[in-house]
Amino acid sequence: GDPAAPVNRGLNCIKGYFNAKIMYGADRLKTPLLRMNDKGEFDKKGQFKPVSWKRAFDEMEVHIKKALKASGPEGVAVFASGQYTVMEGYAAQKMMKGGFRSNAIDPNARHCMASAVVGFYQTFGIDEPSGCYDDIELTDTVISWGSNMAEMHPILWSRVTDRKLSNPDKVKVVNISTYRHRTSDLADIEIIFSPSTDLALWNYVAREIVMRDDAEKIIDWDFVKKHMVFAVGPTNIGYGMRRAGEKSLKDGRYTALEMETISKEMEKKVSAKEAPALAPYGLKEGDTMKHTAGTLKHWEISFEEYKKSLEPYTLDYVAKIAKGDP
Repeated sequence: GDPAAPVNRGLNCIKGYFNAKIMYGADRLKTPLLRMNDKGEFDKKGQFKPVSWKRAFDEMEVHIKKALKASGPEGVAVFASGQYTVMEGYAAQKMMKGGFRSNAIDPNARHCMASAVVGFYQTFGIDEPSGCYDDIELTDTVISWGSNMAEMHPILWSRVTDRKLSNPDKVKVVNISTYRHRTSDLADIEIIFSPSTDLALWNYVAREIVMRDDAEKIIDWDFVKKHMVFAVGPTNIGYGMRRAGEKSLKDGRYTALEMETISKEMEKKVSAKEAPALAPYGLKEGDTMKHTAGTLKHWEISFEEYKKSLEPYTLDYVAKIAKGDP
């Protein structure tokens, strides 16, 4: 590596450095596995057993043809890798769209970033603003929130580790995650929270700031007035699942079992966990939330209105709904 490089400072990423060793791992699969019953037939509840490549492809062919015959092109889909090469991605797109005539192919990358990028746009006005890596050597507190830096971003983690070990008493590392992992090993404080409760944690932190007796002194009001807009949007946006006017619904193309799922998607009832947080919006447990289409609709509110929306997020409430299982 190049010692003058500003990010990795000459270090090679351990993931790439040792990647070739994956090919020689003792536990690497070298033959396809198929769940089978005692008769050697495919059985989703059976145990994995080694089969030939021909048997594996023949089995996939049988089930793909069955799905296509039963449901047409909408019956097959691919949840693709976010680490495709260009050539692999091209081949997969050709197979799905040209071969099976299905548009149902999405990589993990889109599922990961579809909501994140929209959030960045709404919050910062840009698709993904990066932080300043120089801050790693300047800060005395590093918070890893939902990011297993030790394994996912080894180069940056090596800099965090160096910063921590250079002044272990002063520099603190906080790991906030849904499970323990290698980043936990260096953490001074670790918070394990329940999945999908990040927003409750953020709102608790915001509440602690704005509800303090000395809030007027600790908040940089010049920055707030110059750079921040407080806004709110519809509570029940549907996430694309409220499909009352969908042509396939009107044409009766869904089975009774599928309609059971769709019926649950078409409305949202306020749960016991959600009720306290939604009280400022006039909702209580058991209420049916009115769906408002359009995920980007929002309007400006005052700081006082924003402050009021944070009132339910007390320590007791957030701990109750967000506490994870370490």
